[in-house]
Amino acid sequence: MILALLMSAALSGADQPAAATPQAIPVAAPLNKGEQRIKMVCRQEAPTGTRLAKRTCLSLEDWKRRSEEDQEAMRQMAMKSAFSDVRGR
Repeated sequence: MILALLMSAALSGADQPAAATPQAIPVAAPLNKGEQRIKMVCRQEAPTGTRLAKRTCLSLEDWKRRSEEDQEAMRQMAMKSAFSDVRGR
């Protein structure tokens, strides 16, 4: 849906001068056949080493995938650490 909205905005903007203000797109725009709404979730995250929070907005699927990737990375680091302790390195 987002892609469709961007494409329609780009195509409608081609006839207007660049300085024109963009038209407001209604939040509850009707969906075309085969489209579905994507629920976006925004979170405040402070990267390591800073207190300044950054707002990150992703879809629910993207948050879930990101969480799984983070957990896998932690497992890999833990396994690496366990093996290095056994070998004495």
